[in-house]
Amino acid sequence: MNRIHRLSRLRALLSERALDAVVITHPSNRFWLSGYTGEDIAPNESAGHVVITHQEAYLVVSTMNAPQARQEAPHFQIYDRERNFARADALLLQECGARRIGFEDGAILYQDYQTLSQTLGEGISLEPLGSAVDALREVKTADELERIIHAQQITEQALLTALAEFTPGQTERTLARRLDQAMLEHGADRPAFPTIVASGPNAALPHHTPGDRSIAPGETVVIDMGAMVDGYCADLTRTVWFGELPSEAEYAFTVVLQALEAVERQLHAGMTGKAADGIAREHIAAAGYGEAFTHSLGHGVGVRVHEGPALSPRNEEPLPAGSVVTLEPGIYRPGQFGIRIEDLVVIEPDGLRILTTVPKRITLPLA
Repeated sequence: MNRIHRLSRLRALLSERALDAVVITHPSNRFWLSGYTGEDIAPNESAGHVVITHQEAYLVVSTMNAPQARQEAPHFQIYDRERNFARADALLLQECGARRIGFEDGAILYQDYQTLSQTLGEGISLEPLGSAVDALREVKTADELERIIHAQQITEQALLTALAEFTPGQTERTLARRLDQAMLEHGADRPAFPTIVASGPNAALPHHTPGDRSIAPGETVVIDMGAMVDGYCADLTRTVWFGELPSEAEYAFTVVLQALEAVERQLHAGMTGKAADGIAREHIAAAGYGEAFTHSLGHGVGVRVHEGPALSPRNEEPLPAGSVVTLEPGIYRPGQFGIRIEDLVVIEPDGLRILTTVPKRITLPLA
């Protein structure tokens, strides 16, 4: 991956904002810019910060992680003089003579901000960047797209492998563990996020944690999973069941499927995230389930499983060509059932390309 190109894009942002330097504290942006894969323990055990000026790129890490940083980030200077990363950031910025400094206000500990401000002292301006650095990741390069597609293929292979062994009476937890194992067997580095298996009334909880509930015929089972490969994520949701569904659940499944297909026919680059969300939301509302669609339509996927752009009622920005996003409408009836169907797609100027290949409707045999 061309890290030099990414640094040039960030430096263009510095010039646009009239900044001398930027401090990167978001782990995903640190990896995206440098390639360094140091492991953070949220919320307060960082594996390092990045400091970028118009001329230099630094990784601020502990002495313990410095050898790894030098190996993974050859275009960066490694700065391991301080264990307190924020103080090290400030000392480095002073050495560079930076006076207007951007920082990631959505991804910095308050104590780190205080350390930066107090160490740098008066006459130095700390400028919040909002999501400006995150936005640089939205449009994927060909190499990034290849990695996401690979992760998606592994995810789908794992789903089909686990479902071929799945029988009524197994628990949510058992299936979730098998899905995770299958992803590793097919080449994943690890799951991109905790796998969801939600059955029966639990399926009405969009982020249900798999438990010891036994899965019975005739009830919906929402499976949400994704592999991580080479630092990039996949995302896939399918709602499956054994035998036949009750009539209302079958009808709701048809509504969700039609909503997804409507979005896939109409979505294109330049459409706002709000408008994309509205296609699915209006279809589901017209069928009488408006209050049952409780989350937004989708989100970007890349080095994080949830990143920009957002396909939600709150995003009035145009969706860029080249972004990879999920489309995942759902209907949730508390205490009864839940349904979600999710495809991963690439937004293109005149439409989209669907990366997901497994069937949208999967009915499992009873025997």
